[in-house]
Amino acid sequence: MRFCTKCGNEVKEEQTFCTSCGNDLKNESTSEVKEVEETNLIEIDEPIKEDDIKEKYTTNNIKLTQKSKIAIALALILIVAIVVIIQVGNSLSDPRKITKRFQQDIVTNNTSDLAKILYCNDARLEINSSNITPLLNYFKKDPSHYNEVIENLNNDALSPKDVSNVSITSSNTLTLTKVGKKFLIFPNYKISIKPSFIDISTTVKDVSFSINNVVIGKSDTDKSTKEFGPYIPGTYSIIANYKGTYVNLSKSYLVNTMDTSDGIAKLNVFEDMNRLSITSDYPDAEIFVNGKDTKVKVNEATNFGPIDGDSKIYATTVINGKKLKSEEYSEAGGATTIDISFEEAINNQNNTQDKLDGVKSQLNNLLSNYATALTEAINMDNFSLVENYLTNGSELYQQLQKSVPNSYVNGNVESVDFVNITSFNISEDTLSGSITTSEKYNFVTMESVTDKAFSHTYNFQYNNDVASYQFTNRK
Repeated sequence: MRFCTKCGNEVKEEQTFCTSCGNDLKNESTSEVKEVEETNLIEIDEPIKEDDIKEKYTTNNIKLTQKSKIAIALALILIVAIVVIIQVGNSLSDPRKITKRFQQDIVTNNTSDLAKILYCNDARLEINSSNITPLLNYFKKDPSHYNEVIENLNNDALSPKDVSNVSITSSNTLTLTKVGKKFLIFPNYKISIKPSFIDISTTVKDVSFSINNVVIGKSDTDKSTKEFGPYIPGTYSIIANYKGTYVNLSKSYLVNTMDTSDGIAKLNVFEDMNRLSITSDYPDAEIFVNGKDTKVKVNEATNFGPIDGDSKIYATTVINGKKLKSEEYSEAGGATTIDISFEEAINNQNNTQDKLDGVKSQLNNLLSNYATALTEAINMDNFSLVENYLTNGSELYQQLQKSVPNSYVNGNVESVDFVNITSFNISEDTLSGSITTSEKYNFVTMESVTDKAFSHTYNFQYNNDVASYQFTNRK
């Protein structure tokens, strides 16, 4: 019998190729064929032992069993791991935990963690631990609104919206929403915050505005409105400053952006600023504003200003050889015209009692103007605002020249509550004397509002150059 030397398939003697593998059989010798035959016969005829069969079966069975156990163990571990991950993920992404975390942060003033759970769709609003203080301060001052916010967040936790579906016109300033994914699988929850804006309107150009002592902009034209923001919702202290030809003003305004439905708070500053048309029977009279000579005559004041409603306006002129001061006026109530009269001054020339009453009236005005100017000088760190009510070089002049800069604190605002003269001591010629006063002032800081009362005795003297009384010292 003949076999293929390559695959061992049985072939006929006359075959030149193996029909199984295609091996060329032409050149193979008979001895090679026989050798293959004998080898195959030996392998076929050798008996197979039963123990060999059992050993091979047992070994294969053991290997199969170990692999199965390992596979099953790995499958169980994977299942447990998946279950644990799902449970932990669901726990970490529970929206109710965000609301509790928010409450805890508010109570403990944890601004750094609070910044992590707040979110805003407006990329211009950066949320960090330093700029969310207005929100904390507002909740502390208005706990009822805070409780309302917490109730709304708890309701949101029952069915949170996707942040992309939160309407900017929503009445809720804070909304619990889904923002992206956590671990690529679980919903990530944050408290979406609606940004706040402030529209500031003013009647005059070049009014600058600042928030928390940082200048944010100024009015570019008369009767302008500018929008500032976005800001974190809350209460802000906005200071408006104006330095003009005739008046320098500084005023603080509190703005609550939480009470707006559209997120835009409206603020009007210096509403009583205006320009005036001034007339008089004495067109050459010189105009004074808050005791300061403007170097403008009545006949030149057809578009005078701008000045505010608290400004005191009067004029001086020479009548019968003596410089007289007119009555004082203001634009309070929105007046746009003033007719300056010297009638009272003329009558006072001829009536001693009237003159004395006029002096007292002037001293009342002097005290009122001085007190207002002093607070403005301190608020703006500008001694020149009060110096016109002081005799140049006098004891009080030098005292306030040093103390005004030392009393200035950026961001703090002082204002007059009331000032009254309780007694007069006027010389016979009415050119000098003293007054005793009762005074009360308000002191506003970022943290508190306080009142302080004083009683002073002022010495005064008449300055003919400005046709007005001025203080010389104070005790």
